[in-house]
Amino acid sequence: MNNDALIEVAQDLFTRYGLKKVTIEEIAKNAHVSKATIYKNYKNKNEIFNKVVENEFKLLLSHIEEAVEKEKSTVDKLRAHLSTKITKLNELINFYHVTQDTWSYYWSFVDKLRKQFILREKEIVTKILSDGNKSKELNVKNTEQTAHIMVLALKSLEFPWVKEELGVSSSSYIESMLSILINGLKRR
Repeated sequence: MNNDALIEVAQDLFTRYGLKKVTIEEIAKNAHVSKATIYKNYKNKNEIFNKVVENEFKLLLSHIEEAVEKEKSTVDKLRAHLSTKITKLNELINFYHVTQDTWSYYWSFVDKLRKQFILREKEIVTKILSDGNKSKELNVKNTEQTAHIMVLALKSLEFPWVKEELGVSSSSYIESMLSILINGLKRR
Protein backbone atom coordinates (compact mmCIF):
# COMPACT_ATOMS: atom_id res chain seq x y z
CA MET A 1 0.00 0.00 0.00
CA ASN A 2 1.35 3.41 -0.90
CA ASN A 3 1.53 6.38 1.43
CA ASP A 4 -1.44 8.20 -0.17
CA ALA A 5 -3.71 5.20 0.36
CA LEU A 6 -2.61 4.95 3.99
CA ILE A 7 -3.43 8.61 4.53
CA GLU A 8 -6.87 8.10 2.94
CA VAL A 9 -7.60 5.24 5.34
CA ALA A 10 -6.44 7.36 8.28
CA GLN A 11 -8.53 10.30 7.07
CA ASP A 12 -11.64 8.14 6.98
CA LEU A 13 -10.99 6.80 10.48
CA PHE A 14 -10.25 10.24 11.95
CA THR A 15 -13.40 11.61 10.34
CA ARG A 16 -15.58 8.83 11.73
CA TYR A 17 -14.09 8.37 15.19
CA GLY A 18 -11.98 11.42 15.97
CA LEU A 19 -8.30 11.70 16.65
CA LYS A 20 -8.37 10.48 20.23
CA LYS A 21 -10.18 7.22 19.54
CA VAL A 22 -8.23 6.11 16.47
CA THR A 23 -5.13 4.00 17.10
CA ILE A 24 -2.13 3.08 14.98
CA GLU A 25 -3.37 -0.53 15.21
CA GLU A 26 -6.72 0.44 13.65
CA ILE A 27 -5.03 2.41 10.88
CA ALA A 28 -2.74 -0.55 10.14
CA LYS A 29 -5.64 -3.04 10.20
CA ASN A 30 -7.83 -0.94 7.89
CA ALA A 31 -4.92 -0.19 5.56
CA HIS A 32 -3.93 -3.88 5.50
CA VAL A 33 -0.35 -3.14 6.55
CA SER A 34 1.71 -3.87 9.62
CA LYS A 35 2.32 -1.32 12.34
CA ALA A 36 6.02 -1.53 11.44
CA THR A 37 5.20 -0.31 7.92
CA ILE A 38 3.42 2.70 9.37
CA TYR A 39 6.28 3.45 11.77
CA LYS A 40 8.75 3.43 8.87
CA ASN A 41 7.01 6.55 7.51
CA TYR A 42 5.50 8.21 10.60
CA LYS A 43 6.69 8.65 14.16
CA ASN A 44 3.21 8.46 15.64
CA LYS A 45 -0.51 8.93 15.08
CA ASN A 46 -0.22 12.69 15.46
CA GLU A 47 2.15 12.89 12.52
CA ILE A 48 -0.36 10.94 10.42
CA PHE A 49 -3.13 13.31 11.49
CA ASN A 50 -0.95 16.29 10.56
CA LYS A 51 -0.53 14.83 7.08
CA VAL A 52 -4.29 14.25 6.77
CA VAL A 53 -5.06 17.85 7.71
CA GLU A 54 -2.37 19.18 5.39
CA ASN A 55 -3.77 17.13 2.50
CA GLU A 56 -7.28 18.42 3.19
CA PHE A 57 -5.97 21.99 3.17
CA LYS A 58 -4.32 21.49 -0.23
CA LEU A 59 -7.34 19.69 -1.65
CA LEU A 60 -9.77 22.41 -0.59
CA LEU A 61 -7.61 25.10 -2.19
CA SER A 62 -7.29 23.03 -5.35
CA HIS A 63 -11.07 22.62 -5.61
CA ILE A 64 -11.62 26.35 -5.10
CA GLU A 65 -9.00 27.33 -7.69
CA GLU A 66 -10.40 24.85 -10.20
CA ALA A 67 -13.99 26.08 -9.74
CA VAL A 68 -12.97 29.75 -10.03
CA GLU A 69 -10.95 29.16 -13.20
CA LYS A 70 -13.94 27.60 -14.98
CA GLU A 71 -16.00 30.78 -14.65
CA LYS A 72 -15.88 33.89 -16.84
CA SER A 73 -17.60 36.74 -14.98
CA THR A 74 -16.47 38.19 -11.66
CA VAL A 75 -19.76 37.41 -9.94
CA ASP A 76 -19.65 33.81 -11.18
CA LYS A 77 -16.05 33.46 -9.98
CA LEU A 78 -17.01 34.75 -6.53
CA ARG A 79 -20.04 32.42 -6.49
CA ALA A 80 -17.82 29.48 -7.48
CA HIS A 81 -15.37 30.37 -4.71
CA LEU A 82 -18.07 30.52 -2.04
CA SER A 83 -20.12 27.51 -3.13
CA THR A 84 -17.06 25.30 -3.56
CA LYS A 85 -15.76 26.29 -0.16
CA ILE A 86 -19.08 25.52 1.53
CA THR A 87 -19.59 22.20 -0.26
CA LYS A 88 -16.08 20.91 0.17
CA LEU A 89 -15.80 21.92 3.84
CA ASN A 90 -18.31 19.23 4.71
CA GLU A 91 -16.11 16.61 3.04
CA LEU A 92 -12.87 17.81 4.60
CA ILE A 93 -13.93 17.47 8.16
CA ASN A 94 -10.53 17.02 9.83
CA PHE A 95 -9.19 20.38 8.67
CA TYR A 96 -12.05 22.32 10.23
CA HIS A 97 -13.20 20.12 13.06
CA VAL A 98 -10.33 19.48 15.38
CA THR A 99 -12.28 18.34 18.40
CA GLN A 100 -12.33 20.24 21.66
CA ASP A 101 -10.39 17.54 23.49
CA THR A 102 -7.49 17.79 21.02
CA TRP A 103 -7.72 21.53 20.38
CA SER A 104 -4.94 22.62 22.72
CA TYR A 105 -2.52 20.02 21.36
CA TYR A 106 -3.24 20.72 17.68
CA TRP A 107 -4.03 24.42 17.81
CA SER A 108 -0.56 25.58 16.76
CA PHE A 109 -0.40 23.15 13.82
CA VAL A 110 -3.96 23.76 12.61
CA ASP A 111 -3.63 27.50 13.20
CA LYS A 112 -0.52 27.58 11.02
CA LEU A 113 -2.40 25.79 8.22
CA ARG A 114 -5.46 28.04 8.63
CA LYS A 115 -3.25 31.12 8.30
CA GLN A 116 -1.72 29.66 5.13
CA PHE A 117 -5.19 28.86 3.84
CA ILE A 118 -6.46 32.39 4.55
CA LEU A 119 -3.42 33.88 2.83
CA ARG A 120 -3.95 31.72 -0.27
CA GLU A 121 -7.69 32.38 -0.25
CA LYS A 122 -7.01 36.14 -0.09
CA GLU A 123 -4.72 35.78 -3.12
CA ILE A 124 -7.51 34.02 -5.03
CA VAL A 125 -10.08 36.68 -4.13
CA THR A 126 -7.61 39.51 -4.86
CA LYS A 127 -7.13 38.10 -8.36
CA ILE A 128 -10.89 37.83 -8.89
CA LEU A 129 -11.33 41.46 -7.80
CA SER A 130 -8.39 42.67 -9.90
CA ASP A 131 -9.74 40.84 -12.94
CA GLY A 132 -13.15 42.37 -12.21
CA ASN A 133 -11.56 45.84 -12.21
CA LYS A 134 -9.80 45.12 -15.53
CA SER A 135 -13.03 43.92 -17.16
CA LYS A 136 -14.88 46.98 -15.78
CA GLU A 137 -17.31 44.74 -13.87
CA LEU A 138 -16.05 46.19 -10.58
CA ASN A 139 -14.55 49.38 -9.25
CA VAL A 140 -12.57 48.25 -6.21
CA LYS A 141 -10.01 50.78 -5.04
CA ASN A 142 -7.85 48.51 -2.87
CA THR A 143 -8.23 44.90 -4.02
CA GLU A 144 -5.91 43.42 -1.38
CA GLN A 145 -7.64 45.13 1.52
CA THR A 146 -11.08 44.32 0.11
CA ALA A 147 -10.08 40.67 -0.40
CA HIS A 148 -8.81 40.53 3.19
CA ILE A 149 -12.09 41.92 4.53
CA MET A 150 -14.18 39.60 2.33
CA VAL A 151 -12.28 36.44 3.25
CA LEU A 152 -12.45 37.15 6.97
CA ALA A 153 -16.11 38.24 6.82
CA LEU A 154 -17.02 35.07 4.93
CA LYS A 155 -15.40 32.82 7.54
CA SER A 156 -18.92 32.45 8.95
CA LEU A 157 -19.61 30.05 6.07
CA GLU A 158 -17.37 27.53 7.83
CA PHE A 159 -19.86 27.15 10.67
CA PRO A 160 -23.02 25.20 9.79
CA TRP A 161 -24.95 26.71 12.71
CA VAL A 162 -24.77 30.17 11.08
CA LYS A 163 -26.91 29.04 8.15
CA GLU A 164 -29.06 26.77 10.32
CA GLU A 165 -30.06 29.67 12.60
CA LEU A 166 -31.34 31.56 9.56
CA GLY A 167 -33.03 28.48 8.17
CA VAL A 168 -31.68 29.08 4.67
CA SER A 169 -29.98 26.84 2.17
CA SER A 170 -26.31 27.26 1.32
CA SER A 171 -27.16 28.54 -2.16
CA SER A 172 -29.55 31.16 -0.75
CA TYR A 173 -26.92 32.21 1.78
CA ILE A 174 -24.32 32.55 -0.98
CA GLU A 175 -26.65 34.63 -3.17
CA SER A 176 -27.42 36.96 -0.26
CA MET A 177 -23.73 37.36 0.53
CA LEU A 178 -22.92 38.04 -3.13
CA SER A 179 -25.70 40.60 -3.38
CA ILE A 180 -24.28 42.49 -0.40
CA LEU A 181 -20.73 42.23 -1.73
CA ILE A 182 -21.51 43.26 -5.30
CA ASN A 183 -24.45 45.62 -4.90
CA GLY A 184 -23.81 46.94 -1.41
CA LEU A 185 -26.47 48.04 1.03
CA LYS A 186 -26.88 51.66 0.01
CA ARG A 187 -29.89 52.69 -2.08
CA ARG A 188 -28.80 54.06 -5.44
